[in-house]
Amino acid sequence: MVQIKNEFRSKMRLLAGWLCLLILLTAANASRAAEVSPLTISRLIDQRLGIDAANNSQFASDAEFLRRVTLDLAGRIPTIVEVHEYLSNTSESRRIEAIDRLMHSGVHYRNMATFWRRAWVPQADTPEFDSVTDDFERWLIHRLQKGARYDELVVEVLTLDHANNLPASTTPIGFYDANLAKPENLAASATRAFLGINLDCAQCHDHPFSRWTREQFWQTAAFFAEPQVNDKSQTQPPKVRVPDTEMEYEPALLTKSKIEWPQKLDSVNLRLILVDWMKVNEDQLLAKNAVNRLWAHYFGEAIIEPVDDLSRDEVQTGDRARLLNDLSAAFIASNYDLDMLTEGIVSSNAYRLSSSPSGTISQSESDPDAPGPFRITRATVRGLTGEQLYDSLQTAANLPSERRDVGGRSDRSQMNEFASRFYIENAFSAERSITQALTLMNGSFVNELTTKQGNMMLASLLSSPFMSFDEKIDTVFIAVLGRHARADELQVVKQSFESHKNTTPESHLGNLFWVLVNSSEFNTNH
Repeated sequence: MVQIKNEFRSKMRLLAGWLCLLILLTAANASRAAEVSPLTISRLIDQRLGIDAANNSQFASDAEFLRRVTLDLAGRIPTIVEVHEYLSNTSESRRIEAIDRLMHSGVHYRNMATFWRRAWVPQADTPEFDSVTDDFERWLIHRLQKGARYDELVVEVLTLDHANNLPASTTPIGFYDANLAKPENLAASATRAFLGINLDCAQCHDHPFSRWTREQFWQTAAFFAEPQVNDKSQTQPPKVRVPDTEMEYEPALLTKSKIEWPQKLDSVNLRLILVDWMKVNEDQLLAKNAVNRLWAHYFGEAIIEPVDDLSRDEVQTGDRARLLNDLSAAFIASNYDLDMLTEGIVSSNAYRLSSSPSGTISQSESDPDAPGPFRITRATVRGLTGEQLYDSLQTAANLPSERRDVGGRSDRSQMNEFASRFYIENAFSAERSITQALTLMNGSFVNELTTKQGNMMLASLLSSPFMSFDEKIDTVFIAVLGRHARADELQVVKQSFESHKNTTPESHLGNLFWVLVNSSEFNTNH
């Protein structure tokens, strides 16, 4: 009996010890996660880029900042009410308040759903696969609103049982549809979209300047094939055959890590092996790719260009690589929290730099691969995407967007058609084509917005006898450009109106609206 009691006490002491260790480990993990905040991320960015917070002359004006952050977070320009409220706010925390308001709005999730869909399923921007856009973005909106972590989204995409997907369900099935469910297409798209690795060239041959081989490409493609069944009805890893050859390959990780095969292998847990490796590989490419793409969204250019070639040896060292490594480590420590990373980026002093020239441009700023410190001295002027342009025109006219229902089954035909005409691949190098310029100048959609019947903002001004004509002109500037009209602009507009005395007030204001929406200031995010 005594021996039994002693053994019991010994086991209890051992259990207590394990519990203490578990509590300590849990607390340590929680502490590390708590150490990461938007403030630590923004300070990290400013420190790495050498931004002097005391030099206010380098920063954008309040109106410029509000327009920039609203376009980036909400995908549209600010409303008249938002401009007035922000410009009248003298609080030191006004930027953080605006960021918080925008990030917790439905339009932010809708905007980011479009961003990630374009990064993950770029084929949907072509007429052949545009049918997958709505369902894929609807799934993304739903998951982002629920606070899904970035790694969770990737797992859900890559482990979807697409063969048994229910037609009416909200899933990322579009990823498979856009890749025709072919292993080679899925491998190329998955590595490019989620790891920033370009395996395309390795599909057909070993490129002399590429890190990746043809064998590695088809070994990755094998993760997207169906497992085979042997004579004993046991599942085993699949083999994929290279077209027009006798070569066959089984699944293998790019780092040649040993794979522990599950006893029962199916297509879902086969791809889960690949996803688990994506999250733990020492290069941390899953996090780096997400950070690099988000940086490109908010700054116009990625930290490492091109965004789909992060594995190049020459971009593994230097200031840019160190910044990407540090931000990726913070992103992982935050448990892949997209909101935290986003808030940290847009609340940094680097993000609110003015786009106006402020001295000479450093070599590292003009050349992503240049040696020396990585510095940003001004914001990059970016062209608006088709979706941003459409929603901004609607906002300027005080009209609801066709995408107003973020749960979304509204008719998007007009928006889709308009946005497709203004598709841009690189926002920082976007230039309007002649067709696009003519669409803005003479298109039926824009022309309708120059009338009180098609523009609620103009209709409201024309039915407001208590406002002076100067105030009405200024309101059009605020609605379209997000700022008050300057004295010289007000004078030029009034002189133009006075020289055409037979023109009605509706035509005057409609013409002013037309001129402003066709200006480079409206068509860019600066």
